[in-house]
Amino acid sequence: MMATLYTGGTIRTMTAPDATVEALLTDDRGHIVFAGDLEQARDRARSMVTVGARHPEERDLAGACLMPGFIDSHSHFAGMGQRLTDADLAGCADFAEIGTRLKTFLAAHPLPAGGVLHGFNYDQNELAEGVHPDRHVLDALLGDVPTVIAHVSGHVIICNTALLKLIGLDLEQAEVPAGGVYGRDDNGELNGYFAETPAIMPILMHPAVMPKQGIEGLVGAIQDEYASHGITTCQDGATAPGYAERFVKLAEAHTLKLDLTCYPMMGQDLDAVFDSVGSYASGGTSEGIQYLNHLRFGGVKLFVDGSPQARGAWLSEPYRPLPASAHANANASEPAGYRGAGILSDEAMRAFLDHALERGWKVMAHCNGDAASEQFLTQYTAAYRASSKPDKFDLRPVMVHCQLTRRDQYARMAAVHMIPSIFVSHCWFWGDAHIKNLGFERASRISAVRDALSYNLPFTFHTDSPIVPPDLIFAAWCAMTRVTKYGVALDQTQCVGAWEAFGAITRNAAYQYGEEARKGTLEAGKLADMTILDTDPLAVSTQPGPHDPQQDRAEAAVRVRKLHVLETIKEGTTVWTA
Repeated sequence: MMATLYTGGTIRTMTAPDATVEALLTDDRGHIVFAGDLEQARDRARSMVTVGARHPEERDLAGACLMPGFIDSHSHFAGMGQRLTDADLAGCADFAEIGTRLKTFLAAHPLPAGGVLHGFNYDQNELAEGVHPDRHVLDALLGDVPTVIAHVSGHVIICNTALLKLIGLDLEQAEVPAGGVYGRDDNGELNGYFAETPAIMPILMHPAVMPKQGIEGLVGAIQDEYASHGITTCQDGATAPGYAERFVKLAEAHTLKLDLTCYPMMGQDLDAVFDSVGSYASGGTSEGIQYLNHLRFGGVKLFVDGSPQARGAWLSEPYRPLPASAHANANASEPAGYRGAGILSDEAMRAFLDHALERGWKVMAHCNGDAASEQFLTQYTAAYRASSKPDKFDLRPVMVHCQLTRRDQYARMAAVHMIPSIFVSHCWFWGDAHIKNLGFERASRISAVRDALSYNLPFTFHTDSPIVPPDLIFAAWCAMTRVTKYGVALDQTQCVGAWEAFGAITRNAAYQYGEEARKGTLEAGKLADMTILDTDPLAVSTQPGPHDPQQDRAEAAVRVRKLHVLETIKEGTTVWTA
């Protein structure tokens, strides 16, 4: 890395809505040493002598915008390999197209002996059949090729008969694990539909099903994908069994160029995981946070429910009934008044949370439906009040996704220092599906960002990649517009402006991680984690006179939609350029 003086563009510090500086100076150790007046910056630069007796290099931004590096508050680093190695089924119109995509992929990527065909990103909401496929559908399409395809939500997989035989899962006698769902056909046999983590993970982690190309061969491409979107800090938000040691080996080999925080998922011996990673375990409190070779283990992941687009989110009020045409499919059978369901009992969750607080672990809890939000908030509050740990207030637990979190629930979060991380891209990707499943009134207030803002909560945005690409600029645009893929405007009172939207992926996200002292804004002493954009997303209208807030927001949204990342800089070193 080289000490650099940046000038000649807009430098957005993100310390206040209108805060810009003329120049920013970094040292050769990856830190910002000055942000302010250009002449003062040049004076400071002339007084600096770096390694090799070189003075800082002055760099002209040529009118571009320098901002803090973006921080993804929830994604799945290891899962991003799926976007690089599996057949992409996004946008398939029907079962036949799923078959065509899989066959085309198989022809281009022949399976090795004993290999399994993997597909991802199908969405039953976009299929003409209106339901999930099952093993019989895949059998007809792929024959004896062992095949597993994942729903776009990541909460459902479909396996064909050949794959179930490969892993030895008995079609008649297989017992459903607690919190999981096994679909069955009219004969009582497994129909290949599996939902929620307890049911899915044993299949996907089976040695015969695991992809032949592991994270080790994909880590460079995965990081490039994040960095291409201006991201300098990313997350493995549900580290699966066996992956903790693999991440440590990657760090020891110095293959990580972005900061990566891992949250081992429930369902494994978490004490053993944290004991095994040694110095990479970095607590949940700000005093204990550190990265070693760009890696740390920052807490644990709890699953509370499923996804709303797959009708697995746990709601306090029922889903709208499925159309009559869907009930011929076994995967679509739902009891009257169906509301989804939770994964853990109150007692099991409380025990999990008591232990997490005792160990000083931050908890990341997947909550989509309002009933899930209620269970987590209630049980965490009880565990928090019962805990005698003096630093419990600094753990900052995170409610992840918050699709249907209610206003009264946001109102109670601050008391336990809880942070809502909102999957606001749902508005565009699945707003239309939510309208179908929930009705317009309920669907219209998904991702209720303004409610979180009204309670002064430091909300963040995430991408849940590989569910959608790791594009936080697009997430900011979704928060500013709240428009669905088919052009329906959702509750516009929940929109926020560019300052709030970009704050969610910079300063608020740094706070969520407990890293606000060194990330999230461009200030002296902080890491030189930065992104260069072709346009300033926070620029206000240049028209004279008083501004119309709605017009300003609309103009800003247009600019944001057209933004391009030109360069991503991690600790003073360029890690990606367009």
